[in-house]
Order: sequence, then structure tokens, then C-alpha cells
Amino acid sequence: MGVAAVLVLLHLSPETGELAVTLTTRSKKLSSHPGDTALPGGRVDPTDPDVVFAALREANEEIDLPIEDLSQYGYLGTSHPFLSRNLLIVYPVLYIYLNSAETLFEKLKANEDEVSEIFHISLKDILDSLAAQNSPKLTHSSRDLKWIHGTPYRYHSFTNPDLLPTPLTGLTADIMISVVSLAYNMASEGWFSLIEAPDQKDWCTLIQWMVNGEAGSDGDLHSIVYKPTKLSVH
Repeated sequence: MGVAAVLVLLHLSPETGELAVTLTTRSKKLSSHPGDTALPGGRVDPTDPDVVFAALREANEEIDLPIEDLSQYGYLGTSHPFLSRNLLIVYPVLYIYLNSAETLFEKLKANEDEVSEIFHISLKDILDSLAAQNSPKLTHSSRDLKWIHGTPYRYHSFTNPDLLPTPLTGLTADIMISVVSLAYNMASEGWFSLIEAPDQKDWCTLIQWMVNGEAGSDGDLHSIVYKPTKLSVH
């Protein structure tokens, strides 16, 4: 069972004063999800004391985030875990940068082996595109897929080539929708009917099924399950 942590690093946009988040485009050199939009992060190492440390360590490795002095960041908490389609349990760790965003941007540098680009988008742009209001800058689309035991899962995508080098989709989109829900207190029934498929299972249920070895069973068209290759003996 794999566990990963990602850093949701928030800051105030220099242009609008709105909350924004730092995202990356994964290097095409990577074997897993090359070229995808992602949050800084990766697998939790055995030597990591916790998921918070892992998220900060990975962000330091990927985008050169300074972590020697954590007083420049405010820790907001660690979210409930999510499940990736390749069956990693992923913990989002939320921080906010407390100083001017320009000083943050000056410090960040992409590790070209892992990241091809660093960029930032407004949480309100995600909210507006979901609610289709205020002439949204991002184009939102979704489709319902069959996940573990054939249960429905709504797969989200946000696009705008001027703001996003590659679309914001899948797990990263799910995490950002959750962050937007918290930031703007979006807890109405209408909101959840927009972001979740009818009868979609919660993340804890999906994770429990995965832990029980039930991912990849009949009807699961979303999980990427790596099965050992059987060697034939002649």
C-alpha cells in the first residue's frame, strides 16, 4: 500500500488579492503522469516522520521551496486522504505563505528532472468555472466513470491554455475542488450534486475497498492495478 503527500501552498495573488495556489507541470521525463498538472508532492519515505514533513520535503526537492524557516508559512491542516487511480493514498497538506507572494515566486525554481513549469491559479477561478458564473476564466467539464465495484466517480477537468500549461484533472482537480469548498464554505446540496456523481462513494470507503484488495474487480474501469507477471516454466 503506497502513501503520498502533496503540498497545497496558498498565497494571496499579487494581481487580485485573491487566494491562489501553486501548481506544477510534471516533467515529461517522469514515468508516472508525465506532463500532467500536479501539486508538489510524492511518496512518503520510510524516514519521513509524518505526511507534513513528506509534503514539505517533496516541495523542496521539486520546486526548491525554502523550508529551513517555516515561520514564513502558516500551517492550515492536513486534509482527509484521497485515492489516486493508481491506488496511492494521498494526503493534501495545506499551508499559506504569510509574506508577499512576489518574494515567494523569486525563491521557487523547478527541478527539471521532475517539474517542467511552476505556475499559480486563483481559487476563485476554479469556483467560478464550477458554478459557471462571473465569466469564468477556466473551462470546466466532467464525466462520470465507473470506479471500484462499478460505483460512479465524477472526473473533473479545467482548461485554459493561457492559464494552465496542461489541463487540471483527476486527483489534483478533486483536491483543489475540496480546498475551494472549504475556502468559500460551499456545503449546499446543490454544490455537492455538481461536484459528485449520484451515489458516489466517499473517499474513506474507496480507500477501505482498495486496502481490502477490491480495486480492479469487475466493473472497475478507472483503477490502474499493477499485477505481477507470471513466469512460465518450461
